[in-house]
Amino acid sequence: MRRDLDGRVRGFGALAGLIAVTVALLAGGAASAQTADGFPRKNIRVVVPFAPGGAADIMARSLIQQASVETGWQLYVENISGAGGLVGAQAAARSPADGYTLLLCNIACAANQFVTENTAWDPKTAIAPVIVVGNLPNILVVGPSSGAKSLQEFLALARAKPGRLSMASSGPGSSSYMTGELLRVKANVDILDVPYRGSGAAMPDILAGRVDSMVMGLPESLPFIRDGKLKALGVTSIERAPSLPDVPTFAQAGVPDYAFLGWLSLFVPQKTPAAIVAVLNAGFDKTIKSPALSKRFAELSIQPGGGPAATAGKLLNDDIDLWGPLIASRKAHKAAK
Repeated sequence: MRRDLDGRVRGFGALAGLIAVTVALLAGGAASAQTADGFPRKNIRVVVPFAPGGAADIMARSLIQQASVETGWQLYVENISGAGGLVGAQAAARSPADGYTLLLCNIACAANQFVTENTAWDPKTAIAPVIVVGNLPNILVVGPSSGAKSLQEFLALARAKPGRLSMASSGPGSSSYMTGELLRVKANVDILDVPYRGSGAAMPDILAGRVDSMVMGLPESLPFIRDGKLKALGVTSIERAPSLPDVPTFAQAGVPDYAFLGWLSLFVPQKTPAAIVAVLNAGFDKTIKSPALSKRFAELSIQPGGGPAATAGKLLNDDIDLWGPLIASRKAHKAAK
């Protein structure tokens, strides 16, 4: 803590005052250094603002498992889902700014202020970046009863039956919702959004044919695709996913100007001390670059992140600038119908 010393000495003489000032300054410097060097002294909570089993949850648990090996830190995941990630994001942002609560953010942190009315959520003032964990594509899947065998067939069905085909999402503002909205815009199709509390909650309805499709994170979809329970129609990234090399990109499959590669980054409450953020960044950067986590991420078609905290902040700000106008345009279009 900073102390204001006015230089005045009362009762003990000038020498005693000088000694007192010197001791206070040394103690203050030692305390400041200890704050950074001794961190962390207790368990670190990583808030995932989505239900268990989704891409964010899978990535977070893979990260903290390896981080405990690389750093010796004790971390745990807490899932706080709701409102497309907004409930968990706000809960984490309101936590003490001491480095012991982190938030795993994706596009939802940028988009929720635009899709949900009266949120009082502004990520630029609520949270501060720590590190990019990784980048990953989403994938469009349909259930076994779907008549679509390709993205072209799916879009043809959507155009033949406007508003009749359905697409699950993890709620307004979530990555699945936003990439689904982008598909509607780029392909000029009318597909009904059906919100859930996460891909895990949507899965039974997709498998049973009660919902036609979902644009979801690649990691949680892989077991179902490989078992033949879901049909993969396309990935959102510019290049094909290494874990599913036979699945075309959206651009290759009929939506030529579609490209989306999602990011997942760690943030802390806005007023967390810079020294603590630096410790967190260094520890997670070491973890992300470790051979063990790199191998695990490769299995899930996740591109490892890492690097300075500012990179995570730029991705967030770029998405705010990108998605704000798009969402406003979509709202105006729907209101005019």
